[in-house]
Amino acid sequence: MTPRHILLIEDDDALREFTQAALETHGGYRVTACASGAQALCRVAGQIFDLLVLDVMMPEMGRPETLKALRELPGLAQVPAVFLTARTQAQEMEAYRRYQVVDVIAKPFDPVLLCDRLARVLDGSAASQGAVTTDLPEALVIEDDLSIVYLLQFILEEQGYRVRSASDGKEGRVAIEAGPPARAAVVVLDLRLPDEDGLQLLARLRADPRWDHVPVLVLSALRDEETMRRAFAAGADDYLNKPFDPHQVAERLKRLSRTPRSDLTAPSATS
Repeated sequence: MTPRHILLIEDDDALREFTQAALETHGGYRVTACASGAQALCRVAGQIFDLLVLDVMMPEMGRPETLKALRELPGLAQVPAVFLTARTQAQEMEAYRRYQVVDVIAKPFDPVLLCDRLARVLDGSAASQGAVTTDLPEALVIEDDLSIVYLLQFILEEQGYRVRSASDGKEGRVAIEAGPPARAAVVVLDLRLPDEDGLQLLARLRADPRWDHVPVLVLSALRDEETMRRAFAAGADDYLNKPFDPHQVAERLKRLSRTPRSDLTAPSATS
């Protein structure tokens, strides 16, 4: 089988070489790597690509100019694009999505996870996110950092969940007050949120008997014993510190999904 062909545009020489090696070694992809948008436009004529991977902050031609110019070349108008970025504030991540890219991956990234995310794009699952599959268990993610939301969405979907997200305390409150869907399976909750903090939301959720059967996994950068104690006292079923290992999140989700809430014993919070 002919390997998928990826156009990689990254101005940092070391990171470009690292990313190319990761894609070729771990993903088995064929990679054309360029140091700038201008260089890419000179090299890609007549070539067929399955995916465009672009650094967000590049000299000369910035992300919109480069992507727009590539889209105007024959054969590239419909090729999916992914951004790589070290700037992961929520507003910036949302702005990147407006360029009609199918994924935004935060730097630094694990090479295996990068290949997994790109494989998902190439397999077409990212393009089908809008399709609702009602027979899947549903996870509610309440998190204001969109880079973390995208990562959690990938982890959860790999575990067989359909994902619904809320980006601040207000949206989280609306989702909680609406009640759980028929196949609600887990809530993943950040504690530091705009409008209403996670502990308040957790108290609202546990005060509503409709959510009694749904476990809550707290993900937070807050590591002090008092916050952890308050989270468990408010009804959290597990607590994991940020930054987190995606594999550890997956393991915690498996534990929560296979154990009834009445039988869960809260583990010690870990990083």
